[in-house]
Amino acid sequence: MAYKTIQLLLDVNESPQADAAIDYAIEFARREGAHLSVLANAQRVDLPGVPLLPLANAMVAEINDERLAKAKALGLHIETSARLAGVNMDCAIPQLSADEAGKAFAAASRLCDLVIVSQPKGVLLSDQKLIEDVLFSAGRPVVVVPQDWKAGPTLENVVVAWDGGARSARAVGDAMPLLEKAGRVEVACVTSDADDIRGAELARLLSRHGAKVSVTNLPFIGADAGRSLMQHLGSMPVSLLVMGAFAHSRLMELVIGGTTSLMLNDARVPVFYSF
Repeated sequence: MAYKTIQLLLDVNESPQADAAIDYAIEFARREGAHLSVLANAQRVDLPGVPLLPLANAMVAEINDERLAKAKALGLHIETSARLAGVNMDCAIPQLSADEAGKAFAAASRLCDLVIVSQPKGVLLSDQKLIEDVLFSAGRPVVVVPQDWKAGPTLENVVVAWDGGARSARAVGDAMPLLEKAGRVEVACVTSDADDIRGAELARLLSRHGAKVSVTNLPFIGADAGRSLMQHLGSMPVSLLVMGAFAHSRLMELVIGGTTSLMLNDARVPVFYSF
């Protein structure tokens, strides 16, 4: 499988601009010889059911106009950068509410090979919800790029988070075109002595695809696989983390946390997710 259509999703609101994700997407498309499809939503502010004074209406309209202008300027910047890189692209700039954008982002993502988004680091909870809508509804792999990432889509050291489950297996399959090109692949298993998650067997599978593979067993940190993995990633240079995404209810995340939520918000490297 080759990645021939890359979908870059951007939500333009009060959060920091997603420059790292934009640069990552353009360079990824250039390297893969892929088409770049950009969906930059100028997130619309709505206050439904609330009677507004004329002044408040004017303020909301001004915010929406500013966001639309910002999204159009961003689209022009991406188009110019893509043209200079020799990347074919198209760009759509709707103005949707956060709820509408989640559905539109998921629908658009189903018509691509890979989705690229920026890590949610703004003050708005809608940023994370939009990414979750894509992760769990689009059916396509998603790369989440930290906003301070400078290295681009390099593949020198790729880590696969492996627990032997179906989500992890799906992620490995979806990421295989990248794993085959990686300089080094590490299969990282967060495991107890009682677990048998067959990291060595996965290493043999990857080696048949030409990957240079090693296996590392990581101990649990306070029964928290996410913390174990995060600590390991911080101990060495990593170009990309490949992992399966797991959905829990909001209540469960508040009570027990979750590896997906931790990585989504705090990972300092790009993360390739499959669900």
